[in-house]
Amino acid sequence: MSDLAKVWDIPAATCPLGSVGHRYKPFDHAEMHATLALARAEEPVFYSPDIDHWVVTRYADVLAILRDPERFSAANANTPISPVPQEALNILGEGGYSLEGIQVNCDPPRHTRIRNLAAQVLNMKRFASMEDDIRRLVVADLERLRGRGRVDLLKEFTHELPAKVIFRLLGIPEEDAQQVKAWSTNRLLLSFSRPTHEQQIDAARNLLKFWHYCVDLVARRIREPRDDFASELLRLRGGDDAALTINEINSATFGLLFAGHETTTSQATNTIDALLADPRQWEAIRADPGLIPNAVEEGLRLFGAVVNWRRRTTCDVTIGGTTIPAGSNVMISFTSANRDDEQFADADRLDLTRPNSRRHVTFGNGIHVCLGAPLARLEIRVMLEELTRRFPGMRRAGDLPVRYAPAFAFRAPQSLWVDFDG
Repeated sequence: MSDLAKVWDIPAATCPLGSVGHRYKPFDHAEMHATLALARAEEPVFYSPDIDHWVVTRYADVLAILRDPERFSAANANTPISPVPQEALNILGEGGYSLEGIQVNCDPPRHTRIRNLAAQVLNMKRFASMEDDIRRLVVADLERLRGRGRVDLLKEFTHELPAKVIFRLLGIPEEDAQQVKAWSTNRLLLSFSRPTHEQQIDAARNLLKFWHYCVDLVARRIREPRDDFASELLRLRGGDDAALTINEINSATFGLLFAGHETTTSQATNTIDALLADPRQWEAIRADPGLIPNAVEEGLRLFGAVVNWRRRTTCDVTIGGTTIPAGSNVMISFTSANRDDEQFADADRLDLTRPNSRRHVTFGNGIHVCLGAPLARLEIRVMLEELTRRFPGMRRAGDLPVRYAPAFAFRAPQSLWVDFDG
């Protein structure tokens, strides 16, 4: 059974009237932070009837959950927040969609086995070796923007670039970037938003195409190995299903092709937007590029692309003074933890010299910490270095505000209009 086809029969918890849970709007990125600040002060763990999840808001509690995989299972991390209609499930099942939970929504010992192998392919040494290629991609894309007055920087720059980087890891052609991006949007819609019935059916059809694209890629690497992710996993498998099955490699390829670029696109866009929102910050990194690495961390902390993540309790637990029953869905609010004044002084302020910015939890923590975090940091750093070098006077087009996709787990901007200085 695929991870989308799982049905969780968990009774809804009760929520006292007047609590923060009734004010919390998990899909509204404009109002989210005010409600979460209130929660941290008055009700650090609350139940949200809107999504049937307990929401954990303080940094210490979020970190404790991330480091406790025995009591907080990751099995529900990718489970659709809205019920998937049977028609969509039939499309996936009859089409051979067999995605398995192998990393973000998987627990030990399976998680440990697969992650140990994946980490031999996705590691600092490999990512560092890609910096020159990443810079060439960034420069080429930015040079095409010369002479433009006003552009949607997401559409023209941050949208495709992370996909092109992941394509180098997977050994697939750059011309497929637009199609892969479209398929990734379908998965985000199906799992993390509240689509209409028609949107769910359309997303299922496209998700199936995305799955078969990855299955076909792995099949080609079986026949003709290369120096890429799937080929390396096949080599590490060594023909032994006990090490890795072919379908686990299919699933790992699918996961990388989705998560490896979609969140980096959003994160790069959010970080650039945050720096442009206060021209003094943009001028600071332009004048002193040495501030850029910490600007990347502050962007991740304050405007992380991953807003919330999920766990399920395996037993009755008490967290933040609140007892949560076994089998309950828990939402750990990364964005709230990252703005906790107990951890970050004056936490709502973007501070390019903050000494502990890197302690944010946007990449998670514990056994499920993001394997691709060093690559995302590298990509965003290079983007900022080249943007400030080539377009030092770039400014945000104030009459065109940024809007976000209605996805509770991700802060995914849909545009970023900027004015260039030539």
